[in-house]
Amino acid sequence: MAVKEKNEQQEEQNEQQEEKNDNSNYSINLAIVGGVVGAGIGLLSSPGTSKKLFKNISQSEVVKVAGNQLRRSAQEMLAAQAQNGIKQLASGYMGKNVVSLMSPLKSDEKKKSKADDASSELDEIKEENKSINNRLDKIENMLGELVDSKK
Repeated sequence: MAVKEKNEQQEEQNEQQEEKNDNSNYSINLAIVGGVVGAGIGLLSSPGTSKKLFKNISQSEVVKVAGNQLRRSAQEMLAAQAQNGIKQLASGYMGKNVVSLMSPLKSDEKKKSKADDASSELDEIKEENKSINNRLDKIENMLGELVDSKK
């Protein structure tokens, strides 16, 4: 029994020793990170050094390429969102009007009166569709020009 107790005490001491080593490594890592952050803040707080640093970074090819890629991605994403929004609006608008035109009529009298209404509504819808198509064409042209101008 005494051997077991000694082994358990040694295991506890080993665990405590490992915890102390882990804590000291963690403290050292924090000290290094703090030193790097402090040095960076010190360099950037100096007006001359920060200007030179920003100038060098802005002239870097990596930053230029990354900026162009980011700009293209953002433009493509915005263009896709605008097109999807317009398509949804147009399909919702068309869906409402087509459903109202295609609804079944109950009697001949209603058919005659509604046929006149439907033809006038159809003419109105055709005109609205033309104006919507014109607007969509303009928007697509403007989006295309925007994407081309940024390339």
